[in-house]
Amino acid sequence: MRKLTAALLACVMLLGLLAPASLAAGPTTEAIVDAALEFLYAHEGNYGSINKNDNGALSVGKIQWHADRALSLVRSVANSNPDNAKAILGDELYEEVLTAQSWATRVVDDEEAAALSALLTTAEGKAAQDSLATSDITGYIKRAKNLGLTDAAALVYFADLENQGGSGMSRRVAAAAAETVGSFGAVTLSDLHRAALADSVAGKYPVRRGQAYDYCQSLGWSSPAQVHFPKVATYKQGQFTDVAANQWYTKNVAAAVEFGLMKGDSDGTFRPNGQVTIAEAITMAARIHKIYTTGSQDFSQTPGSKWYQVYLDYAYQKGIIGRSYYTCDVNQKATRAQFAEIFANALPADALAARNTVADNAIPDVPASQSYAAAVYKLYRAGILTGGEDGAFRPQSNITRAEASAVAARMADTDNRVSITMK
Repeated sequence: MRKLTAALLACVMLLGLLAPASLAAGPTTEAIVDAALEFLYAHEGNYGSINKNDNGALSVGKIQWHADRALSLVRSVANSNPDNAKAILGDELYEEVLTAQSWATRVVDDEEAAALSALLTTAEGKAAQDSLATSDITGYIKRAKNLGLTDAAALVYFADLENQGGSGMSRRVAAAAAETVGSFGAVTLSDLHRAALADSVAGKYPVRRGQAYDYCQSLGWSSPAQVHFPKVATYKQGQFTDVAANQWYTKNVAAAVEFGLMKGDSDGTFRPNGQVTIAEAITMAARIHKIYTTGSQDFSQTPGSKWYQVYLDYAYQKGIIGRSYYTCDVNQKATRAQFAEIFANALPADALAARNTVADNAIPDVPASQSYAAAVYKLYRAGILTGGEDGAFRPQSNITRAEASAVAARMADTDNRVSITMK
């Protein structure tokens, strides 16, 4: 019995030693803080950066401490080496740093900015900034976790929000995301990003939000996003005279209509075997992208413009399509390869996370070397495309409206996606 107990104990100890490597629980708080600092250092400033008037008050240093936070940092540096600080700042500015009650509206001139920059690039200034930056970002992450956020990439994004707009903005954005998905714990990076773009303050800085999202996405930490578009219409069986109840595409047509992504013709038909044009494909992709990022598919048409121009412009501006599609004859019928290339960019990567094992070159008629292969394999792996019974994709065939409805339905709701394995 004693030998067995000892053996079991040895196994337990061995498993304990192996657990950190084999049962990884995700990035540590320290790793998340380091990732946030790396982004902020790249997008805010350097040790000696001085923004003389940043929305009504100065900002200073590596992560651009603003107003009273700038005063607190400068004061701590001055106190760490008073003689040197006084020599650099001069008597008047040095005395202000030590005694000022607030820098809430303090802006500086060129001479003062140069003096503050010189102080902040001393050994004491650099050490103080490194320490304060780590302390601040750790605080941001802890506050996010206390709210209930768990997605590591979302925590990094939250830290950037708080550094940019304070705790009021970061909490407001997180709360809006949580209300949309049901809880703070369910919020992913994409959820937080969408809420930020819709926020009255954070949304004023779409370039910065996009940079933060791209960086956080590149970390590879975000959980796959669940996609569930709101239904904006009601489908009734029989409303299209050419869509019978027992067709393979009937449920997809219903979903595409209910999500507001496709419509029938005025004569009461859907034309399931009709072929989709490039303009129609881009229009659907633009609607999907805008619903996902803003919750709305409202587009403002310019009087006198072509019906698809607003969607074409939007898709080009958002990177859904490149210039070759923007300048081509969009009234041409879309091939299945073109359709895949367009739709592969309609949702962010975590909303098209792989759920299927599809090896490179497993699709019999899509060699991985083809220019469109990356898009096709991405959509196969995400459960958006499945090909025919033999797995073939038929890349140069035109895509039908029935097939397009299947893609739209799966893009708009992860519950509709298909599981396959191709090795």
